Amino acid sequence: MIFHLQVTGVLLLSGLFLAPPPKPLVSSGPPIPPALMLISPVNGAVMDNGCHPKPNGITWDFDWSDVPGATAYHLRVWRNPSLPIINNMTIPSSSYHYASPPSDYIINSNLNGWRWMVRAKVRGVWGRWSVVRFFRVEKLNTDCP
Repeated sequence: MIFHLQVTGVLLLSGLFLAPPPKPLVSSGPPIPPALMLISPVNGAVMDNGCHPKPNGITWDFDWSDVPGATAYHLRVWRNPSLPIINNMTIPSSSYHYASPPSDYIINSNLNGWRWMVRAKVRGVWGRWSVVRFFRVEKLNTDCP
């Protein structure tokens, strides 16, 4: 009986070395879309500001690479992450034109530290966020009419 247990133990041990490797797990869901490339504004760009007291508003343009099969893009622009100025998840193309109401402007103490990023939605799945780019805003009343 002791001999039988020792032989069984050796056979089990040798069986472990001969077993095929486990198969990798395969996700049954759609693949995650790739992160896209930001085109403009570039890091450190100076973006438009409004005017005060004259109405002029803020105009910003954003552009990024196309993602094949994308049905929507999500653009997020902020200085304070909890209060994004743009948080739009329904952009149909790979660019976005932002035009604020004419009375909007950014005070001079908030000109620096602006960020933006984008992600794409393909077959109902949101992809990874792009890298984050930084920009600043021109001084108030720089290009008033």
